[in-house]
Amino acid sequence: MNRAMDSVDVYEVLVQQHQSMLLAYVLGIVRDPTLAEDVVQEAFVIGYRKLATLEKKEAFAAWLRTIARHVAFSQLKKRNREIPSDQGILEGMEDVFRVFDQPRGGEPWEARLTIVEECFQRLPDKLREVCRLHYFEDQSTRQITDVLRIGLDAVKKRLERARDAIRDCAEKRLKLEEPW
Repeated sequence: MNRAMDSVDVYEVLVQQHQSMLLAYVLGIVRDPTLAEDVVQEAFVIGYRKLATLEKKEAFAAWLRTIARHVAFSQLKKRNREIPSDQGILEGMEDVFRVFDQPRGGEPWEARLTIVEECFQRLPDKLREVCRLHYFEDQSTRQITDVLRIGLDAVKKRLERARDAIRDCAEKRLKLEEPW
């Protein structure tokens, strides 16, 4: 077997391991399932072409999310759609996803996503509501101010607190589930 074929096989395994994670991440940015799938495919192709530029193997997931984020922004711009501009929201998403970057005993990403969903359900109502509006109903932070009749800073703060709470909850759950 030649080296080129080996690298394709290894990359195919990496794609399978990270596909669900990347799709969830991109969906949080573009909020359109069809577009998200297209962005993920393009990100994997670009990732394969640029694999030699990856300096740390353990940073693969974060590196891939960066590629996907750039592709997503490019696709949104081409479609004249709103590009998420609140850096805090994007950083918060990255913080939540970073919790799951370290592989744990071959556990699929979907199982780890269940932890995020459970942590989301444990949020106080006002934090869960703002997340639901923003991430699941595709409302901008400005639109949420009208729906909830609160200020823009309050919306952003609630999103930040929700992301922090989900990240902290997920980290605790992952530590509890680690094999001894």
